[in-house]
Amino acid sequence: MNGNKEILVGIDFSNASISALRLSIDIANRTNSDVKMVWVETAEKDPEEAEAILKDFCLSFKRSLGEKNISYLITKGRKVHNALVKIINQERPFLVVIGTNGNSGYDERFAGANAYKTIADSKIPILTIRENFNFNKPLEGIVLPIDSTEETRQKVPWIIDFARMFPGSIIRILGLMTYHSKAVRETVANYVESVEDILTKKGIKFTSEIREADNVTLSTLDYAKEVDADMVVIMTEQEKTLSNMLFLGPYAQQMINLSPYPVLTIAPKQIGGYSI
Repeated sequence: MNGNKEILVGIDFSNASISALRLSIDIANRTNSDVKMVWVETAEKDPEEAEAILKDFCLSFKRSLGEKNISYLITKGRKVHNALVKIINQERPFLVVIGTNGNSGYDERFAGANAYKTIADSKIPILTIRENFNFNKPLEGIVLPIDSTEETRQKVPWIIDFARMFPGSIIRILGLMTYHSKAVRETVANYVESVEDILTKKGIKFTSEIREADNVTLSTLDYAKEVDADMVVIMTEQEKTLSNMLFLGPYAQQMINLSPYPVLTIAPKQIGGYSI
């Protein structure tokens, strides 16, 4: 993972963002990283009250971080996602964590569509998490969807890093056949095989399966449920099938809105990513 040894956490004081903060503390301990909370000032929250809460968070969670640091930053902006992306670009952390409640969140400026807009504009990987995240179950069951796009395997370095953070990890490779073309099917099969080879060389446990998929979001989530997954790792975009375009918009937005699991979203050619 490139970037600073820092995790940025988007805070809007909702239960989901508190869950995001708690998860970021866990990941920080596993990666020896600092944590920085970011609150974008809004009219709905008194700035002095917000800062007092952020200070309390720093005191409360510092005990869990040992020698590493937890801090906060308050910023302003007409649009929350633009202000947050600006801070992401300035800080250049290795990971951003955001809480979301999908389409029916506590704060629509930050949940659902706003989280997607932040992801769409960020070059840093973003992990989104729901408020009901099960902290008693580590992020060890990681679903890795693979399609026929050239960028699809850029997720693999991040998969490897997360697997090393959580030593009991099993990577669930899911090849997605969205077209009936022989060439596309061969491409997906070859990509799955290449990922298998890489994980084998790295000594990381995995399973693999190839499935037909009219909609990559629904197929991925169905599979994640079957294998009792803990996290799904995606690119900001995957193959654009007709059903995908007609169903709730872009792939990443669909996944954030619908997934009950944490979603790690990686932009093509993002910092720390590379083609395989």
